[in-house]
Amino acid sequence: MNFRAENNEWHHGFQMDFANGCTISVQFSKGSYCDRGETTAEVAAWNGNGDWMTWDDGHWTVYPNGESDVMYHQTTDDVAMLISELVKLK
Repeated sequence: MNFRAENNEWHHGFQMDFANGCTISVQFSKGSYCDRGETTAEVAAWNGNGDWMTWDDGHWTVYPNGESDVMYHQTTDDVAMLISELVKLK
């Protein structure tokens, strides 16, 4: 369990690793799918196997072959909810 942060010309954001093996990445830079952190951020999540996941219709969808994309234009409330739901996974 740890935090990692990046702050350079192309990456502004952070990652959090949870005890359940999942990781979330929140990015808000000019190269991200967001409004540069004014009101939205780009979010990616993956499990301990490295499988990417997205939040769809109230549950996590796992993409075992890496065939997913980031969740773009997420508000602060969205990011808080995604963190809360990700940490609950067993």
